Amino acid sequence: MKAVLEFNYPDDEEKLLYAVKGPQMYRALANIKLAITNDFKHKADLEDALGRVREITNQILTELDAV
Repeated sequence: MKAVLEFNYPDDEEKLLYAVKGPQMYRALANIKLAITNDFKHKADLEDALGRVREITNQILTELDAV
């Protein structure tokens, strides 16, 4: 199977980014979910959980930008 994606740059720059970085973004989301599941399985403090989610998200998205 062969697929060809066409974008009108710069109008479709956001769509192009999603197409090019899609696999890395998917892995980032999967890593965020895994980290949250591991870290908060037994914790009830929502404020701490949300802060940690923010940290994890920022860290993984920063790593994605470096790719």
